[in-house]
Amino acid sequence: MAKILMVDDDAEFLEASKTLLEANGYAVTVSSNAGNAIAVINSVKPDIIFLDIMMETPDDGIVLANKIRKEGIKTPIVMLSGVGKVTGYEYGKCDEVLPCNDFLEKPVSPKDLLNKVKNILKK
Repeated sequence: MAKILMVDDDAEFLEASKTLLEANGYAVTVSSNAGNAIAVINSVKPDIIFLDIMMETPDDGIVLANKIRKEGIKTPIVMLSGVGKVTGYEYGKCDEVLPCNDFLEKPVSPKDLLNKVKNILKK
């Protein structure tokens, strides 16, 4: 069973995502802030990390993604953001500044979330 970590400050999003993913056979751990995420990653050892870009501060997710990589953790990271819908800003691609494997724009449809998980696990 694949293990997924969802890090997001939106409690409703976390609850809905966890319910959906668990109903589809995944083990899901959630964290509502970036502060304890490294400890959770080291204890749970997830197969995928979904990470919101903006939480308590506008760059929490970016800072955490960089910290994860500096710790030597190679787990695929999918960045989540609703910024584009509000501002029209597009993050573009994952690179050294934003060390991730992919993006998902919020709001995320159940179909898109499940497809993203399946595609990441195939790689």
